[in-house]
Order: sequence, then structure tokens, then C-alpha cells
Amino acid sequence: MRHACLNILLLSLLGIVIIFSQPTLASAALITDVRFWSAPANTRVVLDLTEPVQYESFSQENPPRCNLEIKEAILFTKKREVIVNDPFLSKITLAVLGGGKVKVVLHQKKPLQANILTLKPYIDKPHRLVIDLIDVTQEKKEEEERKKQKEIRSRGTRIVVIDPGHGGEDPGAIGPRKTMEKDVVLKVAEKLAYLLNQSNEVKAFLTRKRDYFIPLEERSKIAREYGAELFISLHADGSFNPQVRGSSIYCLSLSGATDEAAKILADKENMSNVLGGAIARPSIAKDPNLNQILLDLLQNNSMKESFRFADLFLRNMKSVNHLKYSHYRQANFLVLKAPDIPSVLVEIAFITNKEDERLLHDDEFQDKFTRTLTTTIKKFFKP
Repeated sequence: MRHACLNILLLSLLGIVIIFSQPTLASAALITDVRFWSAPANTRVVLDLTEPVQYESFSQENPPRCNLEIKEAILFTKKREVIVNDPFLSKITLAVLGGGKVKVVLHQKKPLQANILTLKPYIDKPHRLVIDLIDVTQEKKEEEERKKQKEIRSRGTRIVVIDPGHGGEDPGAIGPRKTMEKDVVLKVAEKLAYLLNQSNEVKAFLTRKRDYFIPLEERSKIAREYGAELFISLHADGSFNPQVRGSSIYCLSLSGATDEAAKILADKENMSNVLGGAIARPSIAKDPNLNQILLDLLQNNSMKESFRFADLFLRNMKSVNHLKYSHYRQANFLVLKAPDIPSVLVEIAFITNKEDERLLHDDEFQDKFTRTLTTTIKKFFKP
């Protein structure tokens, strides 16, 4: 009996030691969710966290895997295996290790380059650990395919790049019916590209074709690779005032915003890189032969052409939807900074207004909007 009591006491003490050897809820980061998005040349994996974390990562070749050991973490999600099964990743597994560590294994279908970063909380986003698994060969192939499209310009076809705003981790504005901006602008962009591609006058391409995030600077780079002669970034506006509604159009300003509202919108759109989780890529070296005066001339000319397109758009949109502003506005939008391409940002409607949200879902409105925008684009290209 005495031995039994001693054994129970020892086991109890051992249990206390084990409990205190684990990270406590107060000090450890809880891993609350794991998500993924599939893009043409990469798969993105995101872990939601309650606290910033330290981690170690290493890759293995056979079988190809990316392994992460997250320190002082607690697995606070029921997900232990997430099936991905896209071109690059088969699944994600999570396991609890000793010493208060969590192991995350990304089971790859081929060797991939892993870019990892941590993001601080922003608006409704918690701490995040972001892993981009990139197929560098496929990425270069995509780039080369885009550059080949420039050949159609020599045959007299004008090239337009349509940019559906936001995507992936960045939903954009959200309406009363929980409509996400990233979804509705993609649908409208697809309709617009389809209409434009019905003739030989114009060839349209999209910056993204599915629900994934592209950094703002990368969007204008994609437009340049296509040899775009016009870049249109599509959005659905949001406001704290649910009564505000209507369509509007914005152009780049290098000096300052035309008004406070334009500045606030530009600041909000530019924060897309933070929400979406832009991983810094090696910057492209500037061409030493590119004269700054020539660059300024290109920028000034593209801005003038942007203003001309914006005027045409507003003139044609009067019969389609209420106009929030009768004149284009200007601000420092990062996505419009291609110096050699006329670029505009179009707010289709206010997703936070019940009537505009209904219109954004309405096929008839979408058709009327895309037909009007198609007419505007074709008129813009006529001498």
C-alpha cells in the first residue's frame, strides 16, 4: 500500500513537471488555422497565429518536402492534414513535437523554392506565417509566354491587360451580404476579357485567373511583359457610410492626391501588399542606358493618355450607373505606376451599399458595364 502511494505521488509530480515543461497558453503562440492558394507558378500556405513565432526551416529532396519547426507553439486547430493536390503540393501535415514545438510538412510534387515571411496583425488579420512554394522553371515559362504575346502588336492588334484587384489572402471590401470584392471583380474581368477577345481589334489578358494574390508591383510588371497599351485595374469600392454608391475612375498622381478621399482610397489600395502578404523579390536592375528625361517623358505621356481614357469612360458610364464623381480623381496608386502604359483604376460600384452590391451580382448590370467598357476601350484606341 505504501509503495502504491509513493508511486502515485511520483507520477503526480512527474505530471506537474511535464505540464510546466510545455509552453503555457499565456506565452505560446496558438496555430489557429492553415489555408492555401494555388497560382500558376506557386502554391501559398498561410498559418494563422495568436503571437509572433520563431521557426526553423529545411528542405529535403527525396521525397521533396519543405519542413518547418515552429518553436513555443500549440496546435489549436483540428486540422492535422490538409489535402491540396494542385500541380505543386499534395498535402500539408501538422504534428506536435516534444519541447513545445509544432512541425509543419509541405509535401511537394517536385522540388520547389521556398520563400517564407511573417506578417504582423493588420485590420482583421492575425499574426501570420506565409510560405510560398515557387516553381522557378514554371515562373520563367509563364513570363516567356507573356512576352511572346507582344508579336500580335505588329499585326495591328491592340493589347489590354485587365487586373482583377485583390485576391487570395486579401478579400478587398466586403458587402452587407458578405460579397467579397476579390470574387466579383474577377467575374467582371473575365466577362470583359471575353468581350474584347471577340474581335481582332483588341486582345485582352488577365493578371490573375483564379483566387490568388499578386503583389501590386508585379501586376504592372505582368502588363509590361504582355506589351500592354492599356492597363485597367478593376475594383469595387467600400465605405463606412452605407449610403455612398456609384462608379468612379482614378489615375496616377506623382505630386499629391486631388482630394482627401482619393488619398484615403489610394492608401487603402496600397495596403493590399500588407493584407495579401507580398514577399519581396530581388529588384530588377535599372537599365543604365535609360535616360531619366526619357523616363519622365514616357510617364507624362502615359498619364495624359490615362486622363483621356478616364474622360471617355465617365462619358459612357452615365447611362449605366450613378457616378460617384463626374471627373476622374488622382492619387499615388502603386498599381498604376507603369511609366510606359496608360493605367487607370476603375471602381465598378460601392460593394458596401445594398443597391450597388445587388448590381454587382446582377448579370444584366455586369453585361451592360462590360459592354460599355469594351466600347470605351475600342474608342480609346482609334486615332
